[in-house]
Parts: sequence; structure tokens; C-alpha cells
Amino acid sequence: MSTPTGTDPFPAPSALAAHPAVVAAGQVAETVLGPRAEAADDPRRGVSRQTCAEVAAAGLLSVVVPVADGGFGGDARVDAETVELLAGACGATWFVGTQHRTPQQLAVSGAAGLPEGALRTGPAAARYRADLASGARRSGIAVAHLRRPGPPAVTAEPAGPGWRLRGRSDWCTGWGLTDLVMIGAAAPGDRYLFVLVPARESAGLRAGAPLPLTVMGGTRTVAVEFDDLVVGGDAVLADVDGPVFRALDAARTANATPASMGLLRRILGDLDRLGRDRDRPEACELAGTLGAVAARHRSEVYALLTGVPVQERIPERTTLRGELAALTVRAAQGLVAARAGSALLASSPEQRLAREATFYLVQAQTAAVRAAQLAALAG
Repeated sequence: MSTPTGTDPFPAPSALAAHPAVVAAGQVAETVLGPRAEAADDPRRGVSRQTCAEVAAAGLLSVVVPVADGGFGGDARVDAETVELLAGACGATWFVGTQHRTPQQLAVSGAAGLPEGALRTGPAAARYRADLASGARRSGIAVAHLRRPGPPAVTAEPAGPGWRLRGRSDWCTGWGLTDLVMIGAAAPGDRYLFVLVPARESAGLRAGAPLPLTVMGGTRTVAVEFDDLVVGGDAVLADVDGPVFRALDAARTANATPASMGLLRRILGDLDRLGRDRDRPEACELAGTLGAVAARHRSEVYALLTGVPVQERIPERTTLRGELAALTVRAAQGLVAARAGSALLASSPEQRLAREATFYLVQAQTAAVRAAQLAALAG
């Protein structure tokens, strides 16, 4: 399956390309996301509920959901291929859609990688299981603050049969585009509580205006404040032991993501196509040189993601993430240089892709990841 434009530097093996989820992702990327990418990136227009609904209707929020639950039942490699295609076509739409993954996983199958007994699912898992599995109801998340050092940004205290939440989550993507929001909070006993509530303002829950982001500006990312937000016990999706969650989260963030590799795939393909269309062989040469390195790193990433336990070989994973981030920035700047002056227009795809390259530098960035990125950029 090819990317929406240009030559595909990472063509999928025939069996992978023929998987129904991959076929669906390619079709949606080409006919839905690609044509709407400029509007989705624009804060004045942004990602639309219609586009989100079309992605869900195609089953692309349910790639790894078991067939018995209405999904494609795809494995990790199928899932990664679909993510690459969607993120390469429209990073903003992909980013809104990917918020749904964690609530869905908790409801459908629990949290993969956690030791038995470390996670306890709550009543909301059964209540919303079918709708989250199918994407009939789409969820956002407010959890990034859990990685922040220092005192907890959001806390949960027992309140009768339920919980009382206080604090502020600086990042909640897809506000107004999702039906539910999963909130993470620090609970007594060094636990994290995850509750699922309607994604709308209510007593104790207030959302700010969309953040003025220079990239992903159309994703309706807001800060959300919790001022004595009381939720019932039936809103609990899960709670998890703090030390176990932090260790698993740190391990997962060490990996380069399929979405970032989807962007690199798109940029390299566009760079090669531009060189051919405008008779600029140096652009094709750069695409080939960077593509060879990228293909090697990408194979190493997927070998780790699909064949090695998530908490093993962390330094290697972190180094690969840093190298691929630096490579993506170089490729994006090469595409801008190859396109020349028109690439500086706010409406140009090259401008958008270059800005998306900076997004993947900071998404789920930890101190170790940042050090690896800076080392790769220095090299």
C-alpha cells in the first residue's frame, strides 16, 4: 500500500499490504485524510467530527480489537502499518484518534505489559466496553500530567462511594470531538486512578480555550481543570499500582512510534517525487540516502516492538528513537529546501510536515529521550 503522495520508501510485504485493516487505512488516508489535511491543521477549521466518525466507521480505531468484539483482530505489525499510513496522511486527525487507544485497551483487554494484579478494572470498563471497542463512542484522555515530576497535578480522594478530583491537566486533545474523557489522577497508597466521564463541562470540570499550538493546532487541545469534581464509583475505568505504571510508561516512551515513522515515510516519499517531477536529482539522492538509514532503523524498531519484552533493551530503544527523530527533522528540512520558497507558505504541505517533525520530538518526551534526541542532532 502506498502513501498518499510520492514514492513509498518502506513498501509493505504483500501479506501485510493485503490485510483488510491495512487496505482500509490506505483508502481512508488517500480519499479522506489527505484531502482534508490542510484544513485539519488549521486552528480556524481543525479536525472535524465527520472525519473522526469516518475513521471509526472504517474500523481504524479497532485494528487490534478482537474480531469477536467487532475489530480487525490485527497483530502489532498490522496495527503499526495502519498507524503509519494514517499519520503520514494527516497527523492532526491521527493524533485525535490515538487518544482513544488507552481507554479502549483498558476496557477491552486490560493494560498489556502489567504484571497480574497490578491493575484492577472498574465498572466503567464493562459499561463502555462495546462502544469503545467499536468506536461508537470515542474517548479522549487527560493523563500527560502523570509523567510530570513533583507534586501530583491531579489528585483523587475517596468521597463516599466515589471520588473527588482536584487539579489541572494541561493537555487534553480532541475536546469537542470526543464523547468521553479518561482522567488520570494520583490516589492514596501510591496508585493511579483512571475515571471515564462525559467530555463536556459540568460541575467541577472546566475546559479552557484551544491552546495556540504551532503544530497540531487543529486538534482542539485544551487544559482541563478539576475543582472538586465528584464522580461515582461506576465511573472508575481502572486503578493501577504507581511504581508498576511508572516503570511500564517509561519503557513504552523509549520507543520510536509508528506515527513518527509514518511521517518520515511520507516526507521521504514526497522528497523523491518532488525530485523526479522537477528534475532535481539531488533531492532524489537525499531521499535515497536518508531512506536507506531510515529503513534500517525502522526494521530495528519493529524487531524490538514485536519481538522483545517492552522493558528490555531500553537504552537501544531510546537511541533509536533519538536517531529517527533527528533523521525526520533532516528529511523535513531537505523537503523544504527542495521545494524552495513556496514551502514557506502557511498552506504548503512541506511547511506542515516540517512542523509535524518537531511535534514528534516532544510527544511523550522523557529526560532520557530528550538526551538521546540532542545527541543524535549533535551528531
